[in-house]
Amino acid sequence: MTSFSPAMHRRKNLVVFHLESIAWQRLVAFPEAFPHLHSLMERSLVYRSHFSSATSTQIAIAAFMHGNDSELDAASGISQPAGNRKSLFVMLREAGYETAFLCATASGKTMLPLLSSSLPPVWSTNDFGALLGQFERQTESSPFAVYIWNLVPHIEADFALAPYATSLEDLIGGSCAVTDTLLGKILDILQQRDLLKDTTFIAYGDHGDDHWTHGFKGGLLHGVEPFTALVHTPLVICDASVPAGIDNRLASTVDLAPTCLDLIGFSEAAAHYTSGHSLLGKDVRSVAFSQNFTANQPDFPDIDVRKCFAASDRSHTLMVSSRGLELYSYKLDPGNHSNLLHHFELMRDGTLRIVDPAQTPRPHFDTVRHMWVGNDALQVTFSDLRRALKDHVARKNSYASTHRHRDEPRCVLNLGLFDQINRTGHDTFFGQARPSLQASASRAVFGEPPSDDTSHSIRETMAAVAIRR
Repeated sequence: MTSFSPAMHRRKNLVVFHLESIAWQRLVAFPEAFPHLHSLMERSLVYRSHFSSATSTQIAIAAFMHGNDSELDAASGISQPAGNRKSLFVMLREAGYETAFLCATASGKTMLPLLSSSLPPVWSTNDFGALLGQFERQTESSPFAVYIWNLVPHIEADFALAPYATSLEDLIGGSCAVTDTLLGKILDILQQRDLLKDTTFIAYGDHGDDHWTHGFKGGLLHGVEPFTALVHTPLVICDASVPAGIDNRLASTVDLAPTCLDLIGFSEAAAHYTSGHSLLGKDVRSVAFSQNFTANQPDFPDIDVRKCFAASDRSHTLMVSSRGLELYSYKLDPGNHSNLLHHFELMRDGTLRIVDPAQTPRPHFDTVRHMWVGNDALQVTFSDLRRALKDHVARKNSYASTHRHRDEPRCVLNLGLFDQINRTGHDTFFGQARPSLQASASRAVFGEPPSDDTSHSIRETMAAVAIRR
């Protein structure tokens, strides 16, 4: 264990406020629900390019606590973390901190049992007053480290507020306001006890929700593929030693544990993390990685959810799944609805060759095409993200294959998929079904034999008709 010298450092407290199911998209959609968070942001360092490591709460918490994104990768689903790196709160407890994990939930079930070895015992309640009282008791001993998780904004937990809401939007906005109210009360307690100057306060989002804009997915809102709207989440650091402002550098959930340790004086320990690094250091992240499943978890084709990994830089996100590659310009397309690779062919040497749409495009497209053909910026972005993501997935595959339980089947992603573009939705996107094909398909549906050169396409069309039926 890394030593801590009280002679050299003053033991600062740590409070982590988990913004459950709150991404930047939600923060922008319901600004009136977050007065206390906005007030905190004005006096804190705000990371505008923080990308969560996962679209799943438990995977995100594991990434936060252990400072890496491989803790669950060898299993075929959510499991107990492997302990590749000691959990942040275990390390603090061993260093003499009073640690606690406080949860506000309407559920009576045991919370986060699979993460129990990484967390302090989870204290949960459906009474905010009781939670605030417990927090006050935790702050009576110093130094303290407290993690606060309000589960109310989670879509399942939201059911408890449903009788008081007039619409789905009202329900979502109301749950955000409940979280913000709790945040304000926690900050008030620290302020009233004159503890803020000696406390590092972190607020971060674990994931957002996707209201079926990429398919119904069996009804799931998160845990689906890591589209930008799900993994682009707030990160706010309030610390007396950190100037307030906006930081546009990339940040990842795996960076938070080493950053917390650095802020409270454990700089040597912060340097020991392999996947994450302290945001206070000189290293600048060029790519942030996200995932929805573990590296050894199979697809869920029955609900149209694929294991998927993403790499994001300051403007684009590249995703890979069993369907192939998808590239999104998330600043222009924050919902990730236009796979830019639909406009290209991927050549054997890894370069992109633009393909003109079958229909003559409107003049609006001329400028876009000029930028793609006239310089190699998109090619460089794609190549860099593809290389980084392929190396990342290869490391995960190797780890999962080496560490999986002997009874677990090997179910890692085929690296050959980095040579394949996901063409799902291509025809719908361009709306370019050829009249001859449409006529042939109609003849086939009504019993007329197809010609040889269109038989394959017609079989696909008939299969689609059968699915729709």
